[in-house]
Amino acid sequence: MAKFTKPFRGVPQGEIYPVRFAAGEECPAELVAGALSVGALSLDTTQLPASLVGSNTLPSAVPLTGDVAVSLGEVVSHAHAASGLSIEAWNALDETVRDAALKESIQQLAIGAEAGNTSVGDGSVSTALVPDKGVLIQQLEAAGIAFDKRWGVDKLAAALGGAGKD
Repeated sequence: MAKFTKPFRGVPQGEIYPVRFAAGEECPAELVAGALSVGALSLDTTQLPASLVGSNTLPSAVPLTGDVAVSLGEVVSHAHAASGLSIEAWNALDETVRDAALKESIQQLAIGAEAGNTSVGDGSVSTALVPDKGVLIQQLEAAGIAFDKRWGVDKLAAALGGAGKD
């Protein structure tokens, strides 16, 4: 956990009055953003969990089938798990090699989506298949179903799914 680098006053969770923290004390998680904003805290990045490097060439929402897309993060998680590499080794891969692995995972996820599976391979990585909002809107417009473009994916899908129930 991060430690204060200079004195700081903040209201920890469960308290109603500010508490004075001295330099060197542990910073409660709920006060990290405030302490960082005034320079009373510096994060030790060696203690932060490593994150996976993704792709600069793929979109943030990767379409799998006509109406199903997954986030790039889910594709990266799937490709990393399939690679068997450590996070450090994955991140050290050449960008073209990593993109090739990501494209292979997209193909595997698309095959799973077409088959109606919500997990691919050995099931170690479960990928939630989420319909693309734009595709749902197009389908609702084509079907002549009234809807609000501000609705979320779940409500749009429910409107589309409930169209033939009258």
